[in-house]
Amino acid sequence: MKKLCRIAFSLLLLAGCTASYATAQAWDTYASEEFDIQFDVPSGWITEVDGDILISTGDGIVLVVAAVKDESISTQDLFKLQVESLDLEAEGEYEEIELLGGMLGIIGSGAGVIEGEVVGIILLAATLDENNYVAYIYALPEAFDEHQDTMVDIITSLAPLGWEVE
Repeated sequence: MKKLCRIAFSLLLLAGCTASYATAQAWDTYASEEFDIQFDVPSGWITEVDGDILISTGDGIVLVVAAVKDESISTQDLFKLQVESLDLEAEGEYEEIELLGGMLGIIGSGAGVIEGEVVGIILLAATLDENNYVAYIYALPEAFDEHQDTMVDIITSLAPLGWEVE
């Protein structure tokens, strides 16, 4: 997990935090057969697989998605483990949500620490059948404040592979 944080934080610094979103921005769907998941990101974002994680970056924001192929861990426990790993200090309560395609999740946000830097984080743990996912999207505080709505749209777009919005 430390390797994951180092890679993702480096990408955040490289991406910069100065770009702003257009109101009617185009979006693309990234689909991964390996992870059996898909999600939407603004056009122009770069998504790469690094071992057992997906990292998607753009406009000073980083999305990290990991599949946890362990049915014995609950969504709540997965969420709690990631809160501890990211040293997340919550803003408000964590919420249970239903994502597209019947995925059930727990979502929360707050300030966390990645590679010694304080960042704004939105954290999601989600479950569908035998698949558990942990995803978090983060940015340096200035970009987090500016792009929080877009970050929520991205992380809550997680869906089973092949899911189509009707």
